[in-house]
Amino acid sequence: MLLICLLLKASSTLAQSKPNIVLFICDDLNQQDVGCYGNTDVQTPHMNALATEGMRFNRAYAASPICTPSRSVMFTGMYPFHNGAQMNHFTVKPNTPNLPQYLQKLGYRVVISGKTDVFPLHNFSFERIGEEFGQYAPIETRLDRKKETVHMIESHFKERSNQPICLIVAPWVPHVPWFPNRRFDPDKLKLPDYLADTKATRNALASYYQSIEAADSLLGEVMLAIDKAGQKNNTVFMFISDQGAQFPAAKWSVYDQGLRVPLLVRWPGRVKAGAVSDALVSLVDLTPTMVDLGGGKEIDSLDGESFKEVLLGKKKDHHAYIFAETSMEPHFWYNYTPARTVITADGYHYIRNYHPGVQFITHIDKVEQNAYYFDTWVTAAKTDPKAKFLLDRYSYHPPEEVYDLNTDRDEFKNLVNGGRREELSGLLDKELKRQGETEEMILKGTLPEFFDRSYTIRQNGSAADLSFNKKLWTPEVLVVTGYLGGIDKGGVVCDYFGNFKLYAYERRIGVVLGDGTEMSSELIQSKEGQLVFKLSEKGLLEVRFDNKVVLTTQVKENLTKIKGGYVTCGKVQGEELGGKLGTFDGVIRDLRFTMNEY
Repeated sequence: MLLICLLLKASSTLAQSKPNIVLFICDDLNQQDVGCYGNTDVQTPHMNALATEGMRFNRAYAASPICTPSRSVMFTGMYPFHNGAQMNHFTVKPNTPNLPQYLQKLGYRVVISGKTDVFPLHNFSFERIGEEFGQYAPIETRLDRKKETVHMIESHFKERSNQPICLIVAPWVPHVPWFPNRRFDPDKLKLPDYLADTKATRNALASYYQSIEAADSLLGEVMLAIDKAGQKNNTVFMFISDQGAQFPAAKWSVYDQGLRVPLLVRWPGRVKAGAVSDALVSLVDLTPTMVDLGGGKEIDSLDGESFKEVLLGKKKDHHAYIFAETSMEPHFWYNYTPARTVITADGYHYIRNYHPGVQFITHIDKVEQNAYYFDTWVTAAKTDPKAKFLLDRYSYHPPEEVYDLNTDRDEFKNLVNGGRREELSGLLDKELKRQGETEEMILKGTLPEFFDRSYTIRQNGSAADLSFNKKLWTPEVLVVTGYLGGIDKGGVVCDYFGNFKLYAYERRIGVVLGDGTEMSSELIQSKEGQLVFKLSEKGLLEVRFDNKVVLTTQVKENLTKIKGGYVTCGKVQGEELGGKLGTFDGVIRDLRFTMNEY
């Protein structure tokens, strides 16, 4: 009996030797808008408490100022080009290793509560709770009103106390639409210098601040639940945001306000209370850091590096430089304005803007226009020089920008003609080469080429449904044409928004419908030839290959219309299905989707 007791105690001690990890992710929050970072208008007592009881990082940056790319970086430890999710709402590459997989191998229970926003979700083996407050709308559900997070914490430490847990809490606050202002006098707010001073801007800022305080309240509930469970001293509690707020020159852009995020870490007894770090860190470091905290070995394939030694006070510095990018999102295929950037440990920020002649457009001035303040900037710019400067700075980006963040945190003075431009440009070139992304790739992006009544997709490319104006792209007859080479091996030719998948595989051409129904041609002698696929909204389907009809059939529903998902060429987005639906082994030339013409 004594031996059994000793073994049980040893087992319990072993399990508890791994710290619990809690990661609380605010959505669209500037670092400068948190109390412990100097904001005197917003009340953030729980964020401030984490800073008082742990370490505050002054130089933490997102790797992208957009939700899905940023979170994909967090949960894979790889920059967007490496993991594949460069544009908003896009998937990571098939079978991309990620945080829950790494931690589960170390014995952790890995739970995400609230927003996920990584795709395909089944590739990320999170245990999911709080799905109601993980939805965009309505805003009333955004604060976990069912208390699912707190209840899960309580039950875990009662029922599975020997298993360490990694809990990610991800509410939709303070993401737009912001909560209605109830507490602030907009006229008395200290307006940040990067915002134009209009009444509508002040009202928007007040609503944004109201949402920050709501996020802080939820943070307090989670902190209290951990403390009540007796796990405060054995829990690494991290607080971050995914990128900056939805104001001009913040979210969507790679300016400092878009990328610099709060990072607070509490670990009683291990992280010194009240510590402040100026180490340069990136959210790409989160996965390797959490793996390190859980006792895992270094993973060579990751772009990020663990900052555990910084937390423990054993190192003061981390990266010599960090990288970030924006590739915009599918809504704005018509003004694709990507940028790549590096920020150095000595405080210099270099930005390279691609397609600088194209106006920069985002949700701020199109699509949502939350709080409707942007039009007042346009009006103010007619008479107010500062408003004009800020409006122009948002809307038009030069080819290159260089800023000294030590003296110009707002990045108003472009030092592109100074002595550091060549050095910093070379550093970005070196990083892009390391990742394998070329200038041609960046200039083209992962977007279709649009024509009057048709568009083309490059092989291994794709486009999301958000790229299309669904009032315009409503084919009565959909025609897909292209030249296929190598159909003796072949694979999937295209996935049309999940409505159907067209394949050419082992000398047969076939179609798999969304419900799994499949139809295919007889054996085809030619290895290559011209493909013509015609589908009417009434369901009449005909496929020609090498000038011969190889398949005709009637389908029961209208499969020509664009719906949620992707249209692809030579692959299924985010999946590697194998066989006839595997990545096309051969050449697809000029795959074109045409509406109502042939």
